[in-house]
Amino acid sequence: MTTGDPNATRAMADDLKSAGITLIDAPVSGGAPAVEDGKLLVMVGGDEDISERCRPVFATYADPIVHLGPLGSGQLTKILNNLLFTANLGSALSALDLGESLGIPRVRLAEVLNGGSATSKALGSIAMFGGTVEGLAPIAGALLQKDVRHAANIAANVAAPEGSVFTAADTALKSMDHPR
Repeated sequence: MTTGDPNATRAMADDLKSAGITLIDAPVSGGAPAVEDGKLLVMVGGDEDISERCRPVFATYADPIVHLGPLGSGQLTKILNNLLFTANLGSALSALDLGESLGIPRVRLAEVLNGGSATSKALGSIAMFGGTVEGLAPIAGALLQKDVRHAANIAANVAAPEGSVFTAADTALKSMDHPR
């Protein structure tokens, strides 16, 4: 249920198979508020029948529970989720920096953007910490760095272009003193 390398998950499954154990991957998203409300999002990869057998356990703390495909799909989806969250942080920071350079108070701009059509979980996290990532960096910086690195390695292994999502994610990681 952790966020890790899909290939490592597949290798672990191969090792467990000889013992008659079937592994699925099921990382979660949502944070503390979702835990309290029983509304974590579970991203499941692996045998769909096994996933369905586990659904009643997942349902004790999660809604929705989404089966995404073969083993490693949950891990890969969580990595992409965290890549995009990091990119959203970077884009929000860039907009706040621009606003501040134009004379708009950073905290007020974060408040307005978070209440308007530009809102996102990332912007809400920045607004919660006064318009910066200083308070967020110790909590999430290293974890987001790890997942962006995973995403970059996965993309490189299949010769997929990184694209602007990585540029924006790098902005956030640098701002949190956790460059890729």
